[in-house]
Amino acid sequence: MSRVYEESGIIEKTQATREVLSTVVAVEFLISAFEAYQLRKEVLADRYAFTIPAISLLHTSAYPVKLPDLFLLLTSSFWGPTILWAFTSLLIPLTAAYFFNLTSKPKNRSNISNFSYTFDPLTFNIVKALLAVVVYGQDYTFSGLVDLENVARINSALYGGYQSILVGTGIGTLITLYEAVLEK
Repeated sequence: MSRVYEESGIIEKTQATREVLSTVVAVEFLISAFEAYQLRKEVLADRYAFTIPAISLLHTSAYPVKLPDLFLLLTSSFWGPTILWAFTSLLIPLTAAYFFNLTSKPKNRSNISNFSYTFDPLTFNIVKALLAVVVYGQDYTFSGLVDLENVARINSALYGGYQSILVGTGIGTLITLYEAVLEK
């Protein structure tokens, strides 16, 4: 049994998974994926598709199957909140994190700066938190660019409203600082 366990490769696969998930980038990805998953239920609602019939032999009951209504992809009720969330949670923070990259390492002989990350995770989290407070918390419309109906839909979709974005940025900031302390 021990030999079968060792030959199965479970130990190596577990260690590889641990190595991949133990990075700042992986944590940031998981936080953003969790937000996107919550938003999906609001902007791409599930609709009844069909029912799996009851199977008396297995003593199961009928099970209704619901699938996302893909026709909503053709409406502004999908694109408005999705684009707003993408800009405030991904695109603007990533742009700021690229240009304000504080992870620069000392220059090498070629006089070119090396960066630990292409996008600075600390800057990403700070900008994302600021945008969450300004857009979702203070209802700032940037001279009419932001529709408050989309803000309300995003706030209602996210567990805990915009505060959940702040919790995610706080977790990302702590992990970023922890990794920086470990590297020094």
